[in-house]
Amino acid sequence: MADSVLANDTPIEFFRRGVVEAMRNQRVSASAFTEYYLVSLLASCMRCDRLPAREPGYVETPLAILYARALQASDLERARRLRALGDAALFITGFFPDAHLGRAVDHRYYRRLGGRAYAHLSREETLAVAPDVFAELAERFSEFADVLSEVAEATRGAGDDSLLGLYERWRRTGSARTALELARGGAVPQGHDDERWIH
Repeated sequence: MADSVLANDTPIEFFRRGVVEAMRNQRVSASAFTEYYLVSLLASCMRCDRLPAREPGYVETPLAILYARALQASDLERARRLRALGDAALFITGFFPDAHLGRAVDHRYYRRLGGRAYAHLSREETLAVAPDVFAELAERFSEFADVLSEVAEATRGAGDDSLLGLYERWRRTGSARTALELARGGAVPQGHDDERWIH
């Protein structure tokens, strides 16, 4: 997939190919609108269009603060902030699975808050976008984060794929995709403290 960048693809074309391939590989299906939303999210995040701006005093504003501020905002501003929060959480957990090593919060925190933001957003009456997209993103947040993770790996080349590295990633993220990679390598993980990691 990385060679496609040299073929003068637009970001939308490049990421659409990656998302479709990752969804096929992981046997994940989604509505056409949700699939397009994921592609558009990746393209816009590459330009930093959808990531929340930094606030004075923070290198990265904690998601819990962004979520609380979003819920207190007026209708249109609340929808905008919830969408930015959900998008940022999905992009970070998908594209940067090891970004929170050694920090107080982990990817399960990002997945939960991102999923809550999308769920709340799906109930907003002021949306111009179909609420079904945000409901699907909320309900299947972890699946879509795994899809974005595969796109990221294909874009930059796979990272540490040793069994120990995969186990450590699975332990931190609870990713169903990483659990399957472990199983292919002969190690079958047992249980996880994130009750939503596998169905």
